[in-house]
Amino acid sequence: MDQTRRDIPGFYNLLGLGRAKLDAPDVLGGMNGSLMSADRRSGSQTFVLEVPPGWRGRTDAKLASLEFFLLRGDLSLNGESVGASGYVHVPQLCGGGELRSERGALALAFWNPNMPAYPYPYTRNRTVRPWEESWVNSIPGGHGAMHKSLRKPDPVPHPTDEGFDGGPGGYLRFQYLEPGIVAADEHVHHECFEEIILLQGDCFLVNEGQMGIGSVVVHPQEFYHAPFASRSGALILVHTDAPMGFPWPPRPYPEAEKLAAAYMNGAEWDVPAEHIAWADHPIAAMQEESREYQAWRKSAGANLWGDQDPGTTVPYMPGGQGTASRFRAGWTREEVSK
Repeated sequence: MDQTRRDIPGFYNLLGLGRAKLDAPDVLGGMNGSLMSADRRSGSQTFVLEVPPGWRGRTDAKLASLEFFLLRGDLSLNGESVGASGYVHVPQLCGGGELRSERGALALAFWNPNMPAYPYPYTRNRTVRPWEESWVNSIPGGHGAMHKSLRKPDPVPHPTDEGFDGGPGGYLRFQYLEPGIVAADEHVHHECFEEIILLQGDCFLVNEGQMGIGSVVVHPQEFYHAPFASRSGALILVHTDAPMGFPWPPRPYPEAEKLAAAYMNGAEWDVPAEHIAWADHPIAAMQEESREYQAWRKSAGANLWGDQDPGTTVPYMPGGQGTASRFRAGWTREEVSK
């Protein structure tokens, strides 16, 4: 399976990807790394990069928005330096800048041509140190998930309203899931693609796998996913290509609590969580042996995609799969003469 596709579900570990000189745009070209995911329509791409000690680069930021999240090392933008877990954003058409690394770095890079954004000065060159930021409840009026915004501004719905998370081009968040959290329902994002990268802790996702450090899960727009559970809690990075609607449309999932309990009872505290694909996980066999699950999977209302009429493969929602991708591919940012 091509793990770089964003239009199909993906589950892999970025630390296991082979790294080589990148055929990549702007300052990323020639750096050592690997392509993690790509939108063939819009040109949006996610990379893992090895930044060598003493590296310098300059971008005029005319082609795309460029964001970095540091897994280790250091990186500076126009002299403003961040360390591990730091974030650097050089937005498109906001002047560009000089990038440097003294010690070198292992970084995630997000390349987004023509990303819809708020105007300057709301969108501007920015560095963020998450430890200096305040936690925000990710579920309005709820608990169990909190985040710190990296890409800003990053609106959050009011607890009493329906609304959207993130700015015009989606969001990039440093997110925390509390220990012992269990989400028993499946849900779907009608509005956006979602890329989740686990930094620390563990997260078990039914039908996808067990996440350890470096695990990546890709949810295309309109793909039903979860339930999920975490033994020790998790720090994750979440990236979307459009604002995410709230609340997420849920649906009940058969024996979700039983599967979550099996994971919690079998999880180990004396070793880090492993990256285990669903096909290799013992709980997958438990689900396959469930008559309740097998009957549900064959029933109306168990489609994998949220834009299909229940029990059929006929689309019934306007837009549907790939809507955000097509919009991004047709969106153009233009420099305004002063």
